[in-house]
Amino acid sequence: MTELGLKGLENLMFRTLPQDLPDQLAAWREELQAQYAGAASDELRNEAAELLAENAVDLQSVLADWNLKNRSRHGDQALSDEQLAEESDKSIAILEEFGRNELIASARQEIAAIASSNLARLARMALAGEVNTYWGNDYAAHLRQAMHKGAAMVTTNPVLVNVARTEDPGYWTPVRDRLQESYPDYDPMQLGYAMTIEVVLSNARLLRPIWELTDRAMGYVSLQLSPKEAHNVEAMVEGARWVWERLEVGLGGTPNCVFKVPGTKAGITVAETLTSEAMGINVTVNFSLPQQIAFAGAIESNSTTKVCYRTQMDGRLDDPVGEELQAAGVSDWEEVKKWCTTAIRQREYRMLCLPPEEGGLGFTKSIPLPASGRGPWNILRSIQNGPVPIFLTVFPNRIEEFDEEPRELDPNGMWAELPEGYLEKLYKSKLFRQGYEPDGMTVDEFDDYLPVVNTLTQFAEGYDEFIAWVAE
Repeated sequence: MTELGLKGLENLMFRTLPQDLPDQLAAWREELQAQYAGAASDELRNEAAELLAENAVDLQSVLADWNLKNRSRHGDQALSDEQLAEESDKSIAILEEFGRNELIASARQEIAAIASSNLARLARMALAGEVNTYWGNDYAAHLRQAMHKGAAMVTTNPVLVNVARTEDPGYWTPVRDRLQESYPDYDPMQLGYAMTIEVVLSNARLLRPIWELTDRAMGYVSLQLSPKEAHNVEAMVEGARWVWERLEVGLGGTPNCVFKVPGTKAGITVAETLTSEAMGINVTVNFSLPQQIAFAGAIESNSTTKVCYRTQMDGRLDDPVGEELQAAGVSDWEEVKKWCTTAIRQREYRMLCLPPEEGGLGFTKSIPLPASGRGPWNILRSIQNGPVPIFLTVFPNRIEEFDEEPRELDPNGMWAELPEGYLEKLYKSKLFRQGYEPDGMTVDEFDDYLPVVNTLTQFAEGYDEFIAWVAE
């Protein structure tokens, strides 16, 4: 689908007044019918048909909730589900005239999946003010499909781009080849940045209407530079500035992007520097309450930007804690470990996010962000309705897993009480004690914390593979 075609869809969904939608859709469909009838190639006919199918899905997806169904924005002019379904059926009807049964079947299948999606329901609850938890796509591709279910952000990095390019080499290899031709003087690392910028710009453009509609509160792309520079302040800062300038040009203004900054000792200085220069950040390789306290303080003191995030990489801590519990003879360690990051998140939110009158610090400039979940419990125990939002990012396979059966979405799910005796069992893990206690580690110990070491090692290996491919 061409950029122009996507732009047309976005204008219809995000920039059209509800009362004007029927007339604008009618004119748009007429243009596509004319394109289909007079097309000189199958490519043009397919584009017209695919746009109609995408529109049919859009109108019955969470995309409609941001603008067309938004009663707080449009009052009685906001459209109902029935009106949107009627307009969706009109696009399907034209596909029937074209004889495009395969696209009709695909569109109806996706519409049904959205209707039964737990994540779509969570997104709609958030937009209705019933919870203060939003979600995003934790992958370098398939963002628009995730947005149909309510994704309001996306996180990416060279490692995720590397995974995406191995899954779809037919798409990514020509992109790489074009960049090599366009920038013959770039070294491999600069080509890697250029490749990442391509992905980020594509995703940022998709999310930009949400960023605009929410006054820059949502619709962000998190991007990571070289994970091999996690201990080098100068390299991280200069890399971010270099990429930021190019994102500004590519987007024609302030990027709806934040930089991933590692939860290392050097990362604190980087966080202070970038946020003081109005660049948002997302603290990654982040697992423990001591890290959260250090980075939240740095952001709160220095940030001149609208939004920053503090990721907690759930599964990447839960798993090694489970190994320690097993070694310590905890018989039910597999269940106990699932509560590790829930316990930390509860304490983090109470300390950092609740207002002073409720015993917290009242920090508002950085948003908790659960990530790297291992199962539905990570999502269910991130749902809350407190004063500071929570954003969680979900891998595609976890999206499917969470949506495969109906689930109860408790607005206070994050505050689920740990089963009796579980906290005592968790304390048998040194990694848990270091992560759970506010003074469990000093800043000087961040770099040697086992989950930090393991994650950076894995990211560096993936980065090396990505850079080698970019330079082929």
